[in-house]
Amino acid sequence: MKRYFLWSLFLLVFSFSVAGMPLCSYHAPVSSLASLGINFSYHYYNDPYGIHSRDINSGELQIRYKQLYDSPNFGYDFAAKNDMTISLLSLSTYAADADGSMKLYFSPDRDFFGFAGACGKTSSSYETVGISVNLGLGYGRFTNVTPLAKAMEIDAYLVRRGSLSDHLSDVDLQALAHEIDSASTYDTTADLLAALQEIIEGSGLVKEGGLDALDISEMSKIIADNTHSRYCGGEVKFGLSYEIIDPMGGANDLFATASFNYAFTTTPKAQFLVQGHITGSSDILKSHDMSLAMSYDYLISDFLSASGSYSFNQEANSDEVANSYEIDLNLNFTPIKTARITLEMRFSYEPYYLEWSQEVQLSIGMELL
Repeated sequence: MKRYFLWSLFLLVFSFSVAGMPLCSYHAPVSSLASLGINFSYHYYNDPYGIHSRDINSGELQIRYKQLYDSPNFGYDFAAKNDMTISLLSLSTYAADADGSMKLYFSPDRDFFGFAGACGKTSSSYETVGISVNLGLGYGRFTNVTPLAKAMEIDAYLVRRGSLSDHLSDVDLQALAHEIDSASTYDTTADLLAALQEIIEGSGLVKEGGLDALDISEMSKIIADNTHSRYCGGEVKFGLSYEIIDPMGGANDLFATASFNYAFTTTPKAQFLVQGHITGSSDILKSHDMSLAMSYDYLISDFLSASGSYSFNQEANSDEVANSYEIDLNLNFTPIKTARITLEMRFSYEPYYLEWSQEVQLSIGMELL
């Protein structure tokens, strides 16, 4: 099942990402991205036959936060997540961790850097909070390509509406992206739109009479929409990590660490992410903590979007190896602005499970007034 999912995800990514100007060709001098996701669910059920073992009174809370900043000389990243299950009838569990690092590039035009960071984690299964610091070297950069993605969306809309006789050239798209990326330098949004209109009408592809009010209005909506950030690039890190506080109350240890992050997209509608990390002792093949995560989201249309993610975690020591897996699939349908239908599917496996856990949730919401 795991291999089938990975192969299907690979095909899905590249089936949608094979044409058009490469988004990853855009390089902004400064990139800044932040994302925050919160999911909460609650389930209450009182068995009418008085069988207390069938009663349900529990909830789940998931929080995911990520921030990324990159400039020619300096960069930093921070990520935090929290998974909490609260039950008034059985055991409650929680797990949270936060990881951040700062990096200094050896040269503004090179991708080699040194980094220093810290990591904290806590869980209902730990004796105390675990804290570690790390230091090392790395290579790579990330770039926020959202401005070019918005420029491509504007181009696609104008061609579809007939305001442009053909798609803008790569040079014009890059010029639009640069102005969108410099939006903060304009006094008003109207000034920015005027600059974009001048570039588009200067292409010689605009219909007679130029862009109309509806074109300008749609361009304004695309620029203001920050719900789908896109970025490209990657990095690898190698270093040492010192455990200041062991969460299980053990001795403080020195570990070797390695990690990688990769982001890719070729269309404004999609984003593909891969992250991996391994920490271990001197005999890292026999004793380590390893994680791998992949995610993909695709905006099928203005009212339909799909996303999927896969995560793998392994804890290994000289005595045993424990693997856990999780697959999440989501489909969001918004037929009108006041209604939403969401289909969520989650499949997970832990070392003590006898079989895969399977959860399917369908929710329908509508605002009537």
